[in-house]
Amino acid sequence: MKKRHINWIIAASALAMISLVIIQMRWMRQSRELLEEQFTNKVNMALCSTVERMAGNETQCDEIKACCQAPANAFCSISPAPPTQEMAIQAALDQSLQFYDINLPYTVQIIPKDSSEKEGMPNYACSLSPVLESDTHYLKLDFIGKEAYVSRHMDPMVLASILILLLICAIFSFATWQLFRQKRMADKNRDFFNHMTHEFRTPLTNIQLAGNLLYKKNKDLIGNPYLEIIRKESQQLSSQVENLLRLSSLEKPTYDLKRNPVDLGEITRNVLENMDLQIRERAADVNFHQNGSNFPILGDAFHLGNAFRNIIDNSIKYSGTEPHVYIDLNAEQKGTTIVFRDNGNGLTEKDRQNIFEKFHRSESAKASGEKGFGLGLAYVKKIVELHNGNISVASESGQGTRFEIFFPSQN
Repeated sequence: MKKRHINWIIAASALAMISLVIIQMRWMRQSRELLEEQFTNKVNMALCSTVERMAGNETQCDEIKACCQAPANAFCSISPAPPTQEMAIQAALDQSLQFYDINLPYTVQIIPKDSSEKEGMPNYACSLSPVLESDTHYLKLDFIGKEAYVSRHMDPMVLASILILLLICAIFSFATWQLFRQKRMADKNRDFFNHMTHEFRTPLTNIQLAGNLLYKKNKDLIGNPYLEIIRKESQQLSSQVENLLRLSSLEKPTYDLKRNPVDLGEITRNVLENMDLQIRERAADVNFHQNGSNFPILGDAFHLGNAFRNIIDNSIKYSGTEPHVYIDLNAEQKGTTIVFRDNGNGLTEKDRQNIFEKFHRSESAKASGEKGFGLGLAYVKKIVELHNGNISVASESGQGTRFEIFFPSQN
């Protein structure tokens, strides 16, 4: 995985965590507001229930009326009720509040309606209109320790939210550490693999050179099966090493293709010409058809040629004893399409999904006995993408394989 992809994943995860924290805080605030609203509704219902019961008691009604008709009486404005009346009101209030499971100390007041309107409707108040002939006074409560009561009900939710967020943060931190650890290990393994591959190149070159010299200088060794094995196997291994080195170099962020105006038709013809010996050796029937005469793009001729060679080589190797390969080059309004078709064993659905993955070899390729590392098509896909193109594969088991590559026009 590329470093910028890891950074994007971490940034997206961090953003998701921040969003979760914000949503959780808003949820807790709304929960607190809802809890306070429920508390207010319960108190007001308890107050109104108490007033309704007092309205049925003529003695309490007369005392409250007399109190409210005396404007200078402190009880009717801001002071608590007289002891006898306070006990009656408090007993009724206690009964109503206990019904709604509210057990907090409180003070009770009877206040004129006009004074309450100046500061707005009291939170915990109920009109005394069932007791009085006119709606002029409120029965009001003030609670002691109400904040502690709300906090006590919120504490379990707050604690649970904090624990969950801490757990998510811990998991995120651990996953990030593991991700960077795996990235460092992957980088070390790739560097080791690349260095090892470089070390293979020199002895393989020497083996090929020695085999060719023996073949040319000693005529008695012409056709020697052991020498042929040495030459073919060293050439095969050298080809795979080159593929790996090319693919590794392409994955470096600093790598830049050598782009020049090239013609895809000319590149394809050159590839077929260079593969002529291999085509004749396999008795392959390769048909190249181009719809048009000019197929220019801005690209790297070396890598494009290697990509086409890989596809054709696979088509020849995995098409049995009578390979038939068809190459169609078509100029379109938006770009150029090149199609490679063969009469091989085809691919399963699983192989089609993973065919462009590094080191993946299809079941038909394994069954054919042909050697390879599974790097060719991964290299092809990389080259096509570096040229802003796209490649697709269509195949069914036993019905051959079709690769279609599209290069957009570059004005």
